[in-house]
Amino acid sequence: MNIKSSLIKRIVTGVRRATKIADRAAQNRHDLDIVVSQSLQKLTSSKDLLFPLAFVELLGDCLKETTLKEIQNIKTELDPKDDVSSKRFSSLIDALRHLPPVEFSSAKEIALIADSYRGDLEPTELDHWAGDVRSHFEMSSSFGTKGRILSTIVRFTQARQCLELGTAYGMSALFILEALKTRGKDAHLTTLEGFEPQFSISSKTLKTRYGNQVSCEFGLTQKALPTIVKSLERVDFLFHDAGHSREHYVRDFHTVLPILAPGAVVLIDDIRWDDPRFSGGNPGCYEGWVEILNHPRVRRAVEINGSMGLLLLSE
Repeated sequence: MNIKSSLIKRIVTGVRRATKIADRAAQNRHDLDIVVSQSLQKLTSSKDLLFPLAFVELLGDCLKETTLKEIQNIKTELDPKDDVSSKRFSSLIDALRHLPPVEFSSAKEIALIADSYRGDLEPTELDHWAGDVRSHFEMSSSFGTKGRILSTIVRFTQARQCLELGTAYGMSALFILEALKTRGKDAHLTTLEGFEPQFSISSKTLKTRYGNQVSCEFGLTQKALPTIVKSLERVDFLFHDAGHSREHYVRDFHTVLPILAPGAVVLIDDIRWDDPRFSGGNPGCYEGWVEILNHPRVRRAVEINGSMGLLLLSE
């Protein structure tokens, strides 16, 4: 076979592969449209949705085929250990690249809760911002992709005891708790929120739905976190979405560090955050992230979509 024939064959093979992938994606979108449409018909026959388009979008984001292309290794072990924690972390990274969907029943319930929050027009304000609950909920909550990342972390690390800093309206907690349902009766989430009305709204939703499987705590991390740490024996998964600054990241990490279990996983959100509406200057989030990942207990570190930092800890 000459070079020209070989090149033509490779091109044809590439075109066929691309066509197959495109056909599969189109079929997946078609199947998803059927599932969402049927779900929407059943819901609207029994109750009115406030924002059906937003409901459909969130439901679709929880279910559709999703690929995370921006997963960058930042720190790897100089002497890799072939222990179960390291193998689970590697499996987790592979899974995140082709993000597993959330179970349909869980996705539907989470989307319904989000729809109810969007109907809350109570005024709310922060230091440099004022609006209502709906607008703040939409800009500060974890939705489909981030929720699936949280769910996948819990699943692949086999986490049982989770700690969340920054409950907000409870959306991320919903994804964590839904994933914890398969981990047994002793699986538990402790979540901390420092502001109202977020705490009252989220704690009511979470306690009503999950009872003793969740503990909702109120307070800022610098004051409340040391007390919470004393009440917990160990944490398998820490999700940090509280104060966004170098100071908050580093201080909160070191506060929780003594109870982070061997092989614990830490996810820090918004590592490049700098929003002038909510910060008075450069918060130095990325500098804080770099300081944490250089801690000697951090075995491996990756960045997800340039906005989240994921860590694997040693003993």
